[in-house]
Amino acid sequence: MSAIRFGTNIITFYDPSWWGLPAGLTHPEWDRAFRADPRHYFDTMLDGARDAGVEAIELAPDPAGWEAALACYGSPAAFQEALAERGLVLSSSYAHGRQLIGAAMESVEGRAVAADAFARHARFLVEMGADTIVSGNISRSRFGNDSPDDTAIAADFTRPVSQEVHERFAEELNRLGEIVAREGVLIAIHTDAYSICSREEDIATVMSLTDPAGVGLCPDAGHIALDGGDPVQVLRDNIARVRTMHWKDCANPLSGHLLRGDQKERHAIMLTHFRVLGSGTVDWESWMGVLRDHRWRGWAIEEIDNSPDPVAELRRGLAHFHDHLAPLYPDA
Repeated sequence: MSAIRFGTNIITFYDPSWWGLPAGLTHPEWDRAFRADPRHYFDTMLDGARDAGVEAIELAPDPAGWEAALACYGSPAAFQEALAERGLVLSSSYAHGRQLIGAAMESVEGRAVAADAFARHARFLVEMGADTIVSGNISRSRFGNDSPDDTAIAADFTRPVSQEVHERFAEELNRLGEIVAREGVLIAIHTDAYSICSREEDIATVMSLTDPAGVGLCPDAGHIALDGGDPVQVLRDNIARVRTMHWKDCANPLSGHLLRGDQKERHAIMLTHFRVLGSGTVDWESWMGVLRDHRWRGWAIEEIDNSPDPVAELRRGLAHFHDHLAPLYPDA
């Protein structure tokens, strides 16, 4: 079996135009279309992943999250069968860390909700034969999850994250990590751009404050680069904690204070800076060198958020990997 196995997060299939829907559809409108016929959307995304040539899928943020998959197929066994029919497995699954962990940091009620959500998520993964929850984290600025804030300035994104915030965040991560570890599952924190765990010094702090038995890292090369960081250095410094990784490319950095609108509108701006694997600024040759030097083995999630042509773009990224990167790590 190859050291590096490719999957994709099914957010890659979220572009409305690929489904024949209006290209300018808002996320709430896309969400409603999906929920009106979820089996059609899930089955078509699984077909797309198969046709692209990946081996696995990672479940996405809503509407195609783990609870939606469970409701759609009726049981983990039935969902597993749908994957197996296409030669796929479940590699990992996304959790809404921004909402769940953020709420847990604010109240006892929020802690109870987060604990229940992560515990149920972990049990679902175990039944699916997977063991990694990829969790978002919380914003480093005063942006909320839904409410727009059009007055942000550069300092909101350049000032250091306070130690107190990091400690509160790590406390909740450790608590949730302990819960999922009982099931044999690990939380891998996704390096969301503009979050408190996307820059090298912040990642180092979070990793130093968390227990590796329950908490690891999911470096997303595109998000790190978008936020002005060095994805290769992040990988090199944290390789022992990396459970899975997102292979996304990026055209150029963008300061977070230039984003406007609510969370979905800001994300839409970010998407214009992401690129297919091998067509941006990420130094993938050095990235592969780190994996080779540490004999790393695991899932590589080729993610192209809201791709207008997901099957073709996934294939293009895989071709770049096999033609230019795999030879750098013979076992890959």
